[in-house]
Amino acid sequence: MLRRTPEFRLIVLGSIMLAGILLLTGRLWYVQVARGDEYTSRIRSNSQVNVRLPSVRGEILDRNGIPLAENRSSVAVEFYLPDIVRAYREKHGKVPRRTYQTTVQGMMTEKSEPDIVKILNETVIKRLADLGIAEDYNAASLRLHYRNNTEVPFTYIEDLDFETMARFAEHQVDMPGVNVTVRPVRRYTYGALGAHFLGYVGAPNQVDKDEAARFTFYQSDMEGKTQLELIFDDELRGEAGARILQRDAKGKIQGEIERKEPRSGHNIQLTIDARIQYIAEKAMRVVRRGAAVVVDPNNGDILAMVSVPSFDPNSFIPAIAAADWNALIGDATNPLLNRATSGYAPGSTYKVLPALAGLRKGLGERSFTCSGGVKYGKHMLKCTGTHGTIGLTSALRVSCNSFFCLYGNAAGIDELNAVGNMLGLGQKSGAPISGEFGGILPGPEWLSKQNLREQWSTGQTANTSIGQGFVLASPLQMAMVAATVANWGTSYYPRIIDKVVAQDGTVLREEPVKIRANLLENGFTIEQIGVVRTGM
Repeated sequence: MLRRTPEFRLIVLGSIMLAGILLLTGRLWYVQVARGDEYTSRIRSNSQVNVRLPSVRGEILDRNGIPLAENRSSVAVEFYLPDIVRAYREKHGKVPRRTYQTTVQGMMTEKSEPDIVKILNETVIKRLADLGIAEDYNAASLRLHYRNNTEVPFTYIEDLDFETMARFAEHQVDMPGVNVTVRPVRRYTYGALGAHFLGYVGAPNQVDKDEAARFTFYQSDMEGKTQLELIFDDELRGEAGARILQRDAKGKIQGEIERKEPRSGHNIQLTIDARIQYIAEKAMRVVRRGAAVVVDPNNGDILAMVSVPSFDPNSFIPAIAAADWNALIGDATNPLLNRATSGYAPGSTYKVLPALAGLRKGLGERSFTCSGGVKYGKHMLKCTGTHGTIGLTSALRVSCNSFFCLYGNAAGIDELNAVGNMLGLGQKSGAPISGEFGGILPGPEWLSKQNLREQWSTGQTANTSIGQGFVLASPLQMAMVAATVANWGTSYYPRIIDKVVAQDGTVLREEPVKIRANLLENGFTIEQIGVVRTGM
């Protein structure tokens, strides 16, 4: 057995110290060299704040480049609630909690969560109140937001005015979790003008949680909710940007390290002429309830499409108030309804159809006698007057019901429907307009699907020929019928989108002019169309 001399003890102690130094050196090498990049990244991420910058939505322009839907800048104060809770815990050691009732798998369950209202009031709101820039907020909305949308900042103040913004800057309100941000907000330039085809935007129904988790402050993009804003949402949306900010040990923002600007979406140019739209809307608002469509007969371009009463889509930005929404849907005049694409009995405007059908059938200027009405069975279809013996051109001019009841029956319901199909009646127009009604082009086959026991009659053909009975058409459809006669027989599909244009002016897609049918290639002559034009 070795004697434990002082020299021996020194050797053992030195060996232990050497082993410790070697172990420490190895660990330092592992942390600083082998996994240095990883740990550096972790440290950097803990001291940095990633802010998502929402994309800038493309504009919707009229045919002359006048913006109908554009963007404005809005300054907002946002609270990133996890940071506020973390700062409270670091200062006080723990956070106050509260219990609440919720349903889990159909069972009422009691859960616990940080009392975010108490935490906020004792820290951020108290500080803002001392500075005289605190505002009321909805405590229930705050709790719900913290519970369900933790990754998304809670918007405290929207559209910060210059004076309040200056006071924020003056007092350097840079508390953890408090962020003053500038973001784009949709603006409908002329309020209710064109609201029924423009639509509106709103906050997304769902947030991409994977994307939100990559950011400290997550600002979502607005998404299209109705009409063109929704149908062309992919083209109008741009690409989000990002800011990387430096945060000190106390959680305060020191400055910006890096910035990637958001990319604007593409612009949508319409066939609408804002000047004509304005004139038409102004005229229709005198009537108070109705619709009007203005079409270029040379190509089917919709120059104006009006429905009154209307609504201001700006009221939906960023979200419509419950009281305003209830007022809209409770309004007896139904301002949300697009009357320009809804179905109505077209009345005398429909007489163009039997006129064309009779000419195609070879009836020409055949005359009928009007004695104030025509009787079918027990039903008398009254006329607008007593016109005596009358031909097609004069019957169109004076809108003689008696003539068209007889002329339409002479042509036959099958001929009426064949011409109606060429003109786009009884079918949707194909324009990118949500909720469009295709109309009804009635006849024996249609009636048998509605009621097997009822047989089509000459009285129903007569009623159809004067735009009454079962027939339904939209103002847009009847405008296209008139345009077909005006341009000597070319039935176009209506066009409301002209082109999609990138921010640098590059035309990415152009909507072509499309022809539904050419009457001259379907049994009509120029002379026959001229007869109808003269009567109109």
